[in-house]
Amino acid sequence: MNPTYHGFLPQHTASTHRVFAIVDHGKGETVEALATFPTAERADIIADMLNLLTVEHPPELTRDRLLAALAVEPGPVRASVTSVLDALRPSRLALAVRLRRRITAGIASFPVSGCPSGGCSTCTTCGDGCLDCPACESSECDACLMPVITPRTALLLHAAAEILSDELSGVIGDPEILADFPPFVQHLNPAAVDLFGTAFLNLATDLAHGQEPQPRTSAEEVALHLMTDRANALLETDTFEDEVTQLPESSADYDWDGILDVMFEDDDYAGLMAYRGKLPAKEVASLFERFDSMPKRPYATAS
Repeated sequence: MNPTYHGFLPQHTASTHRVFAIVDHGKGETVEALATFPTAERADIIADMLNLLTVEHPPELTRDRLLAALAVEPGPVRASVTSVLDALRPSRLALAVRLRRRITAGIASFPVSGCPSGGCSTCTTCGDGCLDCPACESSECDACLMPVITPRTALLLHAAAEILSDELSGVIGDPEILADFPPFVQHLNPAAVDLFGTAFLNLATDLAHGQEPQPRTSAEEVALHLMTDRANALLETDTFEDEVTQLPESSADYDWDGILDVMFEDDDYAGLMAYRGKLPAKEVASLFERFDSMPKRPYATAS
């Protein structure tokens, strides 16, 4: 029977940094040592990308990024890790889905620069996320398109989504929480409030899968707008500074206005943001109807 891999865990001691595989050979899960690395960072990177490959719809180029990260490792380490790749099968039940590292790895998979994979002859320092690149700063390069969502931006947006959803879940016990939401929300019934909370979690799921958080409903458009506001507040208060600094930096970080420009089909939702009355029942229902132009998400979400 072919082995089934349910996840990968890095383990660190003062002198060793190993990655272990949780694997089932047909008689239940066991833990097996996979490889040893010289630093904790390198072990974490390999474990994270292996975990991404064990879940449904991993971010694009995950396998390529894994092989690139292995290029600096000794031959036996490369052989050990690559030997499991063909046996990896996506599964919603995989341990990696339940690991917090799964979210971290998905967020870290966002690009930090807009340079083509083969490099750019105009921008010479974009390997560092276009930081201190004169061509990028002056918009002289027409080969590179800076990313809208970077790892640090994604982390703060994901945190904002979870916080806002949690706040909505506590509305019944503390109505004052709604002061941070558009006025129309206070008139929604509990079922609609729950659906609105789900809109935040759906966008958080996009980010956890390494996908741009493109709204698929009017509720998600409002949610993403609120997420950018809250994410900026988290940035200004350094609430997640330790987590942020562990991710690569980019000159495209924290472009909240750019997110609103790129992620939305139009700005029709803006009227909802300021609407102070009670929405008719049909309009409430339409908040959560998927746009005709947007496909269903290919992975499980909060809904």
